[in-house]
Amino acid sequence: MDKFIKHFRRDASGVWICVSPAELMLPQGRIQVSVSSRFAQGTRFMNVDLAQMLEAEHQRQQDLP
Repeated sequence: MDKFIKHFRRDASGVWICVSPAELMLPQGRIQVSVSSRFAQGTRFMNVDLAQMLEAEHQRQQDLP
């Protein structure tokens, strides 16, 4: 997830926007995201709430010393 989040930027409203092609391998399979795709919490993409995952990773990185 650490490398995956680098392909996204969060706007002021909390929406995550893909800024470069991204790929993530999950137990349920591979997720590919194209540039300009937008994700808000509560919406699912390929049965995954990507915004929630990105938000959790963002928070985890903020909590690191």
